[in-house]
Amino acid sequence: MTAGTPNTWWRRRRHSPPCPIRSIRLPRHHSSAPASPLGAHEYIDTDKGDAAAALQRLGGARVILATAPSAQLTGKLVDGLARNGTLVILGATPEPIQVSPLQLIGKRRRIQGWPSGTAKDSEETLAFSALSGVASRNEVFPLEKAEDAYQRMMSNKARFRVVIRLRS
Repeated sequence: MTAGTPNTWWRRRRHSPPCPIRSIRLPRHHSSAPASPLGAHEYIDTDKGDAAAALQRLGGARVILATAPSAQLTGKLVDGLARNGTLVILGATPEPIQVSPLQLIGKRRRIQGWPSGTAKDSEETLAFSALSGVASRNEVFPLEKAEDAYQRMMSNKARFRVVIRLRS
């Protein structure tokens, strides 16, 4: 998960004066990868403490992009939102997200789904990545291991994007 901005922000941002973004990386499991090569300014280890409290110590997140399918962590992160903050859910899971109305009402927080994956989303994500100097990290599998790649992705064991290489 990342505290940052959704693509709609990028659409408005292209024609606006510069606005600094401070992104925070919140992996679901401990990662030895530093935050900065992945585009984040800060790193919060969700295994070592309360991620929502850590976000509040940093001033609260205006936007949290929930890219990993974890209903349990997603529900807890609502408390890391600042006043008028939005939790944007990109990664889905069949389990319900447990959120009390009191977590939302007092600080006017919102939860929003975002069906990412359109060609326009990909274009804007690449443009934003270029602006931030972020490159994709991939687990590359040869075509003959496509089933292994699929199983790794479906079991949620993939560390980065799973890519199948068609030619050697």
